[in-house]
Amino acid sequence: MNRTVFRVEWYRWLRTRRLIALVAAFALFGFVSLLGAKYLPELIGRSGDIQLLRQPDWRDGLQQYVKNTGLLAAAVAMVLAAQTCALRNTEPIGIYYLSREVSPVRLFLPRILVAAGLIAVAALVGAAVSLYECWALFGSFPLASGAGSLAVQALAVVLFAVFAAALAARLGSAGAAAGVTAGIYVLCLLISTVPKIQPYLPTTALQPTIDASGFAFGDAAKSLLVLLILTVAALTTALTTPIRAIKTAA
Repeated sequence: MNRTVFRVEWYRWLRTRRLIALVAAFALFGFVSLLGAKYLPELIGRSGDIQLLRQPDWRDGLQQYVKNTGLLAAAVAMVLAAQTCALRNTEPIGIYYLSREVSPVRLFLPRILVAAGLIAVAALVGAAVSLYECWALFGSFPLASGAGSLAVQALAVVLFAVFAAALAARLGSAGAAAGVTAGIYVLCLLISTVPKIQPYLPTTALQPTIDASGFAFGDAAKSLLVLLILTVAALTTALTTPIRAIKTAA
């Protein structure tokens, strides 16, 4: 691998506007989620049927952000990452690459690394916007607690995206990879009703709990470790499975 391969992937993300869409999604949720939490009492104040138990604070604002990005923005990141590795030998671009490359590492690893790096940048931009918005709307708050939880979520988003990209490289379909990833997500949501299992589910790190008492890395590590194992397994399979030669009609 050389720098040219990585530069091609970088320009592909720019020219297709994938990077712009991804950063905009995280930044938009960072801005809108905090505003929604801050002005929720005013939005429902006209309704006599709904009463809030307490006034929303900084925890509610950041919790709303991780809920939105853990579902919607993470889904966008997974789909975009999967699209970069979905090469089919029945399409012109797939025929071009698969007929000229025999190493899955040289073919897919640059795509996955560039996707992971750009998704991490987008997640960090969203986290920075949400933290600033939290300070602007709610005043001072425990920065370490909020930043720690958002860092866990950013790492989980990257790992989920790499997992989806590895599946797409192996299956040759972004739709199939997104479907499998979505199925795992839904299954984890169903299993999360069991308290003893919930901390170990890979989806737990996508929506970490914002707690004023401090950030517990030990709790986050349980979910991240399971997610890391799944991602490494998918990545190893994708990068060690030989690329099949394209057969031409006799």
